[in-house]
Amino acid sequence: MKTKKQVISTEQQGLGVALWLCPKPNSALYDKLSTLSSSVSTLFPGSPPKFEPHITITTNIQVDLDDPSKAKDDVDRILSASAIALRSLPKNHSNLVKLGKINSQRKFFQKLYFEVESDPNLISFARIMREIFVITPEDIEAENRKCNPHLYTTDSHGNTVKRKPSKKKVTSSWNGGQVENQQTKQFDTEEIRRRASYKAAEWAESEYHPHLSLVYSNLWPIDNALWRTIKTRITDYLGVEDVDAEGMQDMGYGWDGGVLKLVLCEGEVYEWIVLGSVDIH
Repeated sequence: MKTKKQVISTEQQGLGVALWLCPKPNSALYDKLSTLSSSVSTLFPGSPPKFEPHITITTNIQVDLDDPSKAKDDVDRILSASAIALRSLPKNHSNLVKLGKINSQRKFFQKLYFEVESDPNLISFARIMREIFVITPEDIEAENRKCNPHLYTTDSHGNTVKRKPSKKKVTSSWNGGQVENQQTKQFDTEEIRRRASYKAAEWAESEYHPHLSLVYSNLWPIDNALWRTIKTRITDYLGVEDVDAEGMQDMGYGWDGGVLKLVLCEGEVYEWIVLGSVDIH
C-alpha cells in the first residue's frame, strides 16, 4: 500500500538556510522528544515527514551556496559567531529553552508543537542572529544592486544575480556592452547596519515565536476527537496532568546548551541538508 506524500505548498517555501538549536543527540530529552514525535505522527494522515527535535532561531541566513569553498567558509564563520554569542549569554537561567503547552496552527511547520517560553536571553540571541546574518547582508546586497547595477545580471529564471567575473579584461564599453571597468560606487554600510538593528528588534518583538514542532502536516482543522487523542498520548507519555496548562514550563522539559546547526531547508523535508554543526557545552 502506497503512502501519500506530503505536498509542500508555495507558502511553505522560503526557509532557505535556517539556524537550529537542538538538544544534545542521545540525551534523555532528545530521545524522548524523538519518540514522542514519531508516536503522535502516526495519528496524522499521509505519513508526516521525520525531523529531529529543534527550535528554529532564524531562517533565510545568507550563505553562498554557489561556491562550495565559500559556502564552507560561510558556514564555519556563522556557526563560530553563533556559538560565541550563545555562550556569552547571561547564566541566569537553568534552561535557556523551556517547553510550554502544546498548540497547533494551520501552518504546515506548526501543525503540532510545544510553545517555548520567550526567555529574554533566547529572544536576544535570535535577534542578534537575525540582524547579523539575515537583515544586514540582505540590505547591503539590495543597496549594492541599486548603486552598482552593472555588477548584476538576470538569470534564466528571471532572478537578479551577480555577474561572474570575466576572464577577459574589458578596457572600454560601447552600445550596452559589458562594463567590467566601470567604477564601483561606495555606500554607507554603517547606516544600513544601524537600520538593521531596528528591524531585527521589531522582528524579535512581533514575529519571532520560538516553538518545538512535533508534527509537520497539511491537515487542518484538527477535529476535537483527534485533538483529545493527541493530548492523551502526550500526557501519558510525558507523565504530566495537562499539556494545555502553562505549568508545563515548570515540569523541567527543556535544555541549556545543546547543538547549533545550519540546515539547508529546500525541497521536501527529507531532502533538507545539515551544512554544519557545533556543540555548545
